[in-house]
Parts: sequence; structure tokens; C-alpha cells
Amino acid sequence: MSGNEADAFCYAIASHYLPTKSGRNTRHLVGSYDFHLVKTDGVCGSARSKFNLKYIDGNPDLEKDR
Repeated sequence: MSGNEADAFCYAIASHYLPTKSGRNTRHLVGSYDFHLVKTDGVCGSARSKFNLKYIDGNPDLEKDR
């Protein structure tokens, strides 16, 4: 942390489900988030975030396969 700013990260897994014609109804995204945090008036919040995709498992075209 430097003054009222800090950088943080976390690992993330997102699971999406959507019924599709093909029956391939799920998609999983695995990666991490980078956050830039800023403290203003005693409250800490995210000023910027970025998702770093590592890989996708399942149906990559989930929304198109309806």
C-alpha cells in the first residue's frame, strides 16, 4: 500500500449455465483479477479491475448455441 492506494489480486472461477440446443449447457472461466484500490474519505473502493483469463472449459459459444 502506498498512501491511500493499493494493488491486490485474487484467483477466480466463474461457472455459467444456459440451456442450449446442443445440450452443452455450461462454461467455466478460470483466471485471476487485478485490482487497484483507492481510499477516499475513509472508504476503500476499487478504482480499476482487470480479469486475466487463464483458460475456458466447456462450451465457449454458450450464448450463440441457444
